[in-house]
Amino acid sequence: MSRQSAGRGNGRSNNGGAVARGAGYAAAKGAGLIGVAVIIGIVLLNVVDDGSKSNPEPAAAATTTAPTTTKPAATTTTTTTDKVPAKTPAELTVLVLNAGAAQGSARTMSQNLKLQDYTNQLPPADWTNHEQTGNVVLCKAGLTQEAAALATAVGSGTPVGAFPNPAPPGSANADCVVVVGKSG
Repeated sequence: MSRQSAGRGNGRSNNGGAVARGAGYAAAKGAGLIGVAVIIGIVLLNVVDDGSKSNPEPAAAATTTAPTTTKPAATTTTTTTDKVPAKTPAELTVLVLNAGAAQGSARTMSQNLKLQDYTNQLPPADWTNHEQTGNVVLCKAGLTQEAAALATAVGSGTPVGAFPNPAPPGSANADCVVVVGKSG
């Protein structure tokens, strides 16, 4: 008996060859479709994209600036927040001064503030030749958050003011001064 080679007319099927030819054809067809899709995508990007960005990214900070010769049309006021975290009550150096209140009022205020964690205090003293009505908190520049918190600790409605120039006696090392005035 002789063997005939597998072919088309012998009644035997050669599925292995057909599958191999089909897989190669499918791979080529897939690669062609991907290539066409890439080309269409590039063409569409060039047609649609005009180079402007609708959501531009923030520009990097410049290291040098050129002087400007134009004036702004209007002056605006902006509110900024401190970038440095606020000092805790224990970190804030506080001086309590008596400015016309009853004798011992500065010491009493100092003790009350210590109970509220304002433990970094200079010894309370009298602000001689200075008299005022009511209490006030005076803090150095840059201590806005700390001043507001200290004013709340002193008492509801306590105003906050700028650190005076000349500075009160004994306040050279103080961040804030609490001035205790006479009752109104």
